[in-house]
Amino acid sequence: MSFATLTDIVTMLFCTAVLVQSVRLIRALRAVKGADFGAMVKALDAATAEAREVLDDLRETLRVDCAANARVIANGTAMREELTVMAGIADAVAERIVEAVEKSKTIPTRAADRTTEPKAKAKPRPRATAEAAA
Repeated sequence: MSFATLTDIVTMLFCTAVLVQSVRLIRALRAVKGADFGAMVKALDAATAEAREVLDDLRETLRVDCAANARVIANGTAMREELTVMAGIADAVAERIVEAVEKSKTIPTRAADRTTEPKAKAKPRPRATAEAAA
């Protein structure tokens, strides 16, 4: 037996296997097709149409909601920046207050260390009346 004869036999076996498989596939398709094949196709078409409507509604909803969310995020970002500035100002004011308190604590102790006579109280100035101004 030559190589050509051997390849012809293998090819015939493959062709036979393909024929057997195609017969099995045809039987399976006929079983699936059945009597309700038309109704099944109509149901699939209706389901596809409903799915398209739902997807269109979802796209519209997402378009509107995404735009609204983008506006909210932009407002939130602006507020965050303003609050950051306000917090910086508040920190600076707090540091100044702490420094002022520390300075006010050191001044009386220095004054207590000195032995000087207390100053006389200043006399209140008389207020100008409306008649004197006119």
